[in-house]
Amino acid sequence: MDKELSLLGLCRKAGKLQWGFDMCSESARAKKAALLVAAADVSEKTYKNLRYEADRAGIRAVRLSADMAELGRACGIRAGVASVEDPGFAKAILKERGDRDPGEKEE
Repeated sequence: MDKELSLLGLCRKAGKLQWGFDMCSESARAKKAALLVAAADVSEKTYKNLRYEADRAGIRAVRLSADMAELGRACGIRAGVASVEDPGFAKAILKERGDRDPGEKEE
């Protein structure tokens, strides 16, 4: 989990992280988002809506094991959801979670 949060923090420093539900939805609709993430303690309704936006954009949405406070400390943000706008960071986060990138070929 620490590595995921570190990657999200680096993503923010690189200017490739949006946060807040409205900004994440806009990022996904504009096809800028590569991955949508939600803190562990966001409501089920918020996470369901985030997954809907991700499905529409053809990207993944994942729930972190970190809560909003931990996400905020790692990234310097105050929100429960974030949009990763860099495919490299998105792939690294998914790899850290043990999730296989849907576009990745099996060997």
